Amino acid sequence: EVRKEKVDACRREEDKLRSLGAGLLFAYALAETLNSSWSVLKDQISFEYGEHEKPYLKPWKGICFNLSHSGSYAVCAITVGENLYEYEEKNEVGIDIQKLIPCNLRTGKKAFSEAECKRLEALLLQDEKKAALEFSKLWSNKESRGKLLGTGVFLQESEEKEVFGREYEFAGEYIVSVAGFEDCFVEEVCEMRIDELMNIL
Repeated sequence: EVRKEKVDACRREEDKLRSLGAGLLFAYALAETLNSSWSVLKDQISFEYGEHEKPYLKPWKGICFNLSHSGSYAVCAITVGENLYEYEEKNEVGIDIQKLIPCNLRTGKKAFSEAECKRLEALLLQDEKKAALEFSKLWSNKESRGKLLGTGVFLQESEEKEVFGREYEFAGEYIVSVAGFEDCFVEEVCEMRIDELMNIL
């Protein structure tokens, strides 16, 4: 019901498909994590919302997840604690997918450090494509970190928690960034088509 509401809230058809894809990915990842099937789990699952309206699973509070979508893709990250039914902050995760976008220094100066902005300025003078790649990486990293912390992109400097991150170049024109409180990440992003997911679920 929660995902249906999110899909219905999207005005454009492509946004509805991306939101649907994110929901299907989550259903598949949860079923794989619990070694079950979505047809069984969907009647057991419910959500509660914590600080910054971040959703948590009931009854499996030891599972943390995050979703994102951009362009033609949706992504899902999921982590599992030692106890499926007990929440631990160290299991929190943030994920972002970003289609490559041109370097925008005006926006960058609101979110990036002075050193990061200087690096972007230098890259812009050399190669606009490299500058776009670096800008997209920085922005995606900030997004995933902000989703992990619950602060958004622009309010992260006040947070003193140690955050680890990893980025992946994906499908030729996308960046996927994942952030967590532990330095433990998968080696690569797995890709599935939406029709594959629908057939499985």
